[in-house]
Amino acid sequence: MSSFDTFHISVIEARNVFGLDKSGTSDPYCSIKSSFNKQHFKTKVLKKNLSPKWGQDFTFFTSKPEGEIHIKMLDKSLFKDELLGELTLRLEEFADGNEHDKWIPVTHEPAKKKKSTDSKPAEIRLKLQFTGKDHPQGSHNSNTNNNNTKVDSTTTTTTKPSKEESKDNHDTKTVEKSGPPNIDDKYELRKVIGRGAFSVVKEGIRKATGKKYAIKCISKKLIDKKELALLEREIDIMKKLQHPNIIQLMEVVDTPDTLYLVLEFVSGGELFDAIVNKGSYSETDAAKIVRQIMEAIQYVHSLGIAHRDLKPENLLLSGEEGKADFIKIADFGLSKDFGEEQLSTSCGTPDYVAPEVLMGEPYDKSVDIWSIGVITYVLLCGFPPFYGDSQKELFESIMSCNYDFPDPEWKEVSEEAKNFIRKILVLNPEERYTAEQCLNDPWIKEYAAPAKDLRRLQSFSVQKFKKYNDKYKASNASPVKLDDETDK
Repeated sequence: MSSFDTFHISVIEARNVFGLDKSGTSDPYCSIKSSFNKQHFKTKVLKKNLSPKWGQDFTFFTSKPEGEIHIKMLDKSLFKDELLGELTLRLEEFADGNEHDKWIPVTHEPAKKKKSTDSKPAEIRLKLQFTGKDHPQGSHNSNTNNNNTKVDSTTTTTTKPSKEESKDNHDTKTVEKSGPPNIDDKYELRKVIGRGAFSVVKEGIRKATGKKYAIKCISKKLIDKKELALLEREIDIMKKLQHPNIIQLMEVVDTPDTLYLVLEFVSGGELFDAIVNKGSYSETDAAKIVRQIMEAIQYVHSLGIAHRDLKPENLLLSGEEGKADFIKIADFGLSKDFGEEQLSTSCGTPDYVAPEVLMGEPYDKSVDIWSIGVITYVLLCGFPPFYGDSQKELFESIMSCNYDFPDPEWKEVSEEAKNFIRKILVLNPEERYTAEQCLNDPWIKEYAAPAKDLRRLQSFSVQKFKKYNDKYKASNASPVKLDDETDK
């Protein structure tokens, strides 16, 4: 299996930042882009600050230490964000696997600053480390500075390893000495929490930290070369994704017999199950859920990736009881990194699959928007927009885009919600809303707003929703492969 390497960046803080607004301050944030793939991240915006402390971590994925990372420090503005300075990192300079902690001067600062009496350049403090098969995370420069304070742009140092980091390093060394990697060296595998055709998902505890993960255990003996290639594609895609509403792939442990995917653990279960258990439900709840899903998909699409299998069991709930629902999208097993090309493999779950897929036509990322439209419809009334007494009738209903908003279930639902669905469940994919257009739609912007009235949808039948959810689980427990065509 291919070895995937990772470049870790922590954007810690900045100093000597020039204030652009009239008060002499700025609202700085950093934009971080790679030259070797389409990953793009932003830090939070810090209001009226010339010594911002972000302390945010980002991960870039690449198969080799080549290419560059471009970082721009910008001043957030209502109309056009202004450049406060920028810098470029060459990955080859960090191929040693050591952790580097550096203050790096920026270039292209505002012309106003150059004319001012302050001659000190703005600097951004970064922690940088390239990890991979040859350099497990936790490797440190032997020339370590335990002080971790002021570091100039020509000095490389690291923070003193914590007890947990030291234990992680010890675990890593144990693996290296004992030959092939062993999952038991790092994790304690516990109860089974899920099953697939060729895998089981177990609860796993990281021995060094005690933190809980979901570990997908895939037997290599049960999959052929084609399936292994698809799995490698899934891993490649998941390693590119870093978004709060997407399940994070933390680590891959490749052993001779089993491949282990260490995933972020979420305790809330499937979204639809949580709605059944909650009982009380509002249109605002639905709008907030859809907004989170759409924000994640907008991010996925910006990287040139289509999920292709958005459905209830791939929408998980993370969060503590009494707190707002937080959605996590899982399972990118049917995803494809397509760039601008179209796809043609028929895949997906029938209730949520787009008509162009069923028709065998080429399609693109707009199939995900269709699926979200179906999910939105179900969230608002408790049953799907398309139905039939047989799978053939269901397909015909979808391909004709034949749906309505029947009473009494839709009587209390706003016209804004109905219009939102009408812009998504559109037969022609070219006329279908994009993720960006959906996020700017009045229903999302108004009903997902924090101050929106949380009145319960009296017409929403939890029992009817539960009946649909149970029926769906029984008949659509796994993705349906509609033909044997391969991806083109």
